[in-house]
Amino acid sequence: MVIEKAYAKVNLFINVVGARRDGYHDLEMINAKVDLYDTVKIEELNSPGLVIIKSNDLFLSNQNNLVIESARYMIKQYAPDKGITVTIEKVIPFGAGLAGNSVDAAAIIRGINKLFDLNLTLEEMQRLGVKFGADIPYCLIDKPALVEGIGDKVTELDIDLSEYKVLLVNPREYISTEDIFTLGDRQGFDNVDIKGVKKAIKNKDVDAFISKLHNALQQIAINKNEKVKQTYLHIKNELDDYGLTMTGSGSTLIKVFKGEDSKCKAFVNDNKTKYFTDIYSFL
Repeated sequence: MVIEKAYAKVNLFINVVGARRDGYHDLEMINAKVDLYDTVKIEELNSPGLVIIKSNDLFLSNQNNLVIESARYMIKQYAPDKGITVTIEKVIPFGAGLAGNSVDAAAIIRGINKLFDLNLTLEEMQRLGVKFGADIPYCLIDKPALVEGIGDKVTELDIDLSEYKVLLVNPREYISTEDIFTLGDRQGFDNVDIKGVKKAIKNKDVDAFISKLHNALQQIAINKNEKVKQTYLHIKNELDDYGLTMTGSGSTLIKVFKGEDSKCKAFVNDNKTKYFTDIYSFL
């Protein structure tokens, strides 16, 4: 048996560089992981080729998603005489811009690699992962990274976020990534020059980096979804907008802050029933 922690991904920066003929988009992203995670347990079965997914999330128990597809592919390609049961204790909200399904799929790829001693390299697992989801190559690592292309080009970054924390606020609202990108293709994306972000990282100036957090999808999501808009304004009005951005295509908003912040703690305590919200550390 192998147990993997599937840590949530947050986007600290997103530009949408352009649309591709294959339906994907080329992106510029700065990604990081936080200590919010699903627990993925993988056990061997004496039933060749059989893959069973069990979860407290009904979507993951459905037989048509990237989690089961990646597991089946791994078994078919690398351990055809084996079977597995995968049990996923789901905590990361679904459809929230936190790459919940992708981190689960990545955990399964890592876990099968360990369980059957396949000795696949990170690069080999990343090439496998991108077949099933553009987020998976990054989700196979637990460090900050510059992510480009459709998500298949991952460059780890030397940036120390240990003194910073993340207020995560999810209004319990599902947002379709496809819908947001479709609107962006029609209306345009709110891109900014990434050079200042790269310079801040190169200079190890984390405060300057945090001041430049940006998401080219944020305004589209806010304009489309009133609940996300009101959540953004609520955070901004109570805590200001320094280090405040949306992750992914929404609906989760994050505010990055340094050290301890009594206002952020009070926000969590006051809004536990209204939002999925808490304070997390970077990995």
